[in-house]
Amino acid sequence: MSRSVSGLLAALVTVLGSVSALPVGSPAPTFTLADGKGQPWKLADHLGRERLLVVSAPSAVYLDDILRQTGLLQERDLRVVALVLPGDAALKREVGPMLTVLSDPEGKVAARYGRAVLIGKDRGVKASYTRVPSLNVVLGLIDTMPMRQQEQRTRGQ
Repeated sequence: MSRSVSGLLAALVTVLGSVSALPVGSPAPTFTLADGKGQPWKLADHLGRERLLVVSAPSAVYLDDILRQTGLLQERDLRVVALVLPGDAALKREVGPMLTVLSDPEGKVAARYGRAVLIGKDRGVKASYTRVPSLNVVLGLIDTMPMRQQEQRTRGQ
């Protein structure tokens, strides 16, 4: 992603996201956006099945880190959903089983979600971040959740 495009989306998220950030405990609003191949991707299809970390304008370094830690994401049923503007290079990059990169025309979904939001399997917002959080912070929070602790007992993780 060029610096100007990522800067534009980040600025849009900062201005609009501060007004419309999703409060913790609220249900996650659904959306449908296109992936890098132009195929529609619906948040509603994943709610309740996976935990979702929706991030706006993540850096290439952040996305690389996500790919390196796929195993940790899979253990926690955590999918990272990266929102980028159309034409962003991230739409053409390799994605793993727990990373989805979506084209967000005009940054409207990013503005609604803010910089980053963690959605639990109960479909509710668990955390809202003013910056894209490190994966360790998100995984640590997930590990404190009662549902995750139950999964660990059940799965023997």
